[in-house]
Amino acid sequence: MDDRAAPYIDRIRALAPLIREHGPRAERDCQLSTEVVDAFHETGVFRMFLPRDLGGGGVTVPESLRVIEAVARLDGSAGWNVAICSGGPLFGSFISRRAYEEIFADPRTIVAGSLNPLSTRATVADGGYRFSGRATYISGSAHAQWLMATAMLLFDGSPQLVDGFPRMRSGLFPMRHCRILDTWSVSGMRGTGSNDCTFEDVFVPEEFTYESPNPTATWQTGPLATIPLTSQLGSALSAVAIGVARHAIDAFLDLAVTKVPVGTRSTLRERPLGQIQLAQAQGLVEAAHAYLTTAIDEVWRRGSVNEPFDAPARAAARLASVTAARLAAQAVDLIFDAAGATSIQTSCDIERCWRDVHAITQHVVLSTGRFEVIGRVLLGLDPGSPII
Repeated sequence: MDDRAAPYIDRIRALAPLIREHGPRAERDCQLSTEVVDAFHETGVFRMFLPRDLGGGGVTVPESLRVIEAVARLDGSAGWNVAICSGGPLFGSFISRRAYEEIFADPRTIVAGSLNPLSTRATVADGGYRFSGRATYISGSAHAQWLMATAMLLFDGSPQLVDGFPRMRSGLFPMRHCRILDTWSVSGMRGTGSNDCTFEDVFVPEEFTYESPNPTATWQTGPLATIPLTSQLGSALSAVAIGVARHAIDAFLDLAVTKVPVGTRSTLRERPLGQIQLAQAQGLVEAAHAYLTTAIDEVWRRGSVNEPFDAPARAAARLASVTAARLAAQAVDLIFDAAGATSIQTSCDIERCWRDVHAITQHVVLSTGRFEVIGRVLLGLDPGSPII
């Protein structure tokens, strides 16, 4: 079987010194360095989902998780930006083929976006829609050329409700219509540059828009056309969490050889508590990886044979991504504790991993609130949310 992820992983390994070197700078600047972004362009990771006939890698969603985890194992923010900024073609399946090709004709195109419609509105216009508002948490905003914004669709100034939820519309338009705000002042995932963007009365042609949150593919075929968009989202972010947890374990293995904890004569490596917590953390990470991989393989299989994605199928995929992220966070907690006071020093990679992994678990598709939605589905109730 053609392993389309392998070349990307080899390129990422070659970039490891560069990514590690620029991690602290990304923390300070609250965005990835130009050098790292340029390197990702050169390796093609931002275009791994593009079809091969358009110059991309044709990577599947299950294959992409390996690439994302490999980047996140070096630097969480870099992994997150690869997960987000490589995902533009996934949204592109729902716009017209002509619009898709126009957007990705530029080999350096990055699409950043927001799924939050609460602060954005769209109104019907001749030939398309007009978008105004504020898109929040736009990861990679400083390096993106296009914005994907989701908005509440207004009619006569008011939203239209369908089954208790407002109608929504997503649109893709050039970032030159936006003003990037300096809002990303956070503890974890600082290097992702997830600032808010504002825009006013931007006309977006119909073919550059789609209905949210459950659009229908207009030209794409195969699994990407049949797997619901909401079921495609979340697994990549969980892969980042797993990569961050592996980074923490790597840092602990290096530390354990040299650190002699206060009040002892043996290295951390020789202490039973450190041995126990390391083993527990490793087990949690491997469990997270296995669960996520199995679940996403099933999603891809179902999409490949065009099996319907009912609520239980969607809930099963979401449960895997949420649980995997939580297990990764628990693993980092164990490593943080096992490393002692060294873990709180900003010069220690474990400190950044701890902040990063707990920031990841706050994302809406990985947050504790998803368990409620999943639990409702397991109990045979209406999910109570448009995003399962």
